[in-house]
Amino acid sequence: MAKGVFPEDRPLFAGVLDMACNQVLWDFLADSDLVVAAGFDPVELINPWALAVPVLHVDTTANVDQIYPSGCELVGDVSASLDWLADGWRGEPRWSERDVAAHRERLRTAYYAGRVAGRLNPTDVIDVVRASASPETVVTCDVGSHKLLVGQGWQADRPRSVLMSNGLSAMGLGLPGAIAAQMTLGEVPVVALIGDGGFAMAATELRLAVARQLRLAVVVFVDGSLNRIELKQRALGYPSTATRLDDIDLVALAGSMGCDGVRVTSVAELEKATAGLAGLTGPLLIEARIDPAQYEAQF
Repeated sequence: MAKGVFPEDRPLFAGVLDMACNQVLWDFLADSDLVVAAGFDPVELINPWALAVPVLHVDTTANVDQIYPSGCELVGDVSASLDWLADGWRGEPRWSERDVAAHRERLRTAYYAGRVAGRLNPTDVIDVVRASASPETVVTCDVGSHKLLVGQGWQADRPRSVLMSNGLSAMGLGLPGAIAAQMTLGEVPVVALIGDGGFAMAATELRLAVARQLRLAVVVFVDGSLNRIELKQRALGYPSTATRLDDIDLVALAGSMGCDGVRVTSVAELEKATAGLAGLTGPLLIEARIDPAQYEAQF
């Protein structure tokens, strides 16, 4: 999704397509005069392209598959093409900053829908970790319901600061991806946001993180379910089949591999656990026991 290419703290940032709150973004785009698809890979799409708005395709390759129709294309260097378009553009913006701010407020309302008061919600975890992490932090995200919320809600201010498996959506990326990022980037802080299903697929990689003395934080969203699949089964009227996960003491598991671990069940406990992210001397596992009700409201 190229998160961070356009800093998300800018007033004209409007959100991320095909993550959480998807319909809010599609409704916003439907009101535009023109969509410029700059280097956009349609494999990112969860839903079929359904806009009647004209699309300008800007990429190094032609729009041969026509996942989204484009009557006009610019094939070549994407950055140079965008500079050329910007230099030649005349007129006034269709949307003012006030318009975008109103849209972002609708997006924010949709993003926090379904929160359960007094419980640790998935968006609470994202908010607390983002607030505790330094601005230059690189985050890796595994696949699952939490990914859709991270993709929309984690504020990225720089390119290549959010690493996730989209498109093919391969589970198990979060922890080895964080290890690779920390080994490659050195002093840059790294945080992994992982569902309990994705973590189970690569949990023993924690031993490598300990052996390499990597200063990364691993936050596991624990709800005892392959939630994204379970919700899809439910939507089709099927019973939950092969989606429930037996409970595991992740703190004890981390300790068996020489890794610090802490279990949290509330915002206050998570804030305490993440207060020292800047001073980590080795890997830290945070077992975040979440209420999954917000997933049901979202998806």
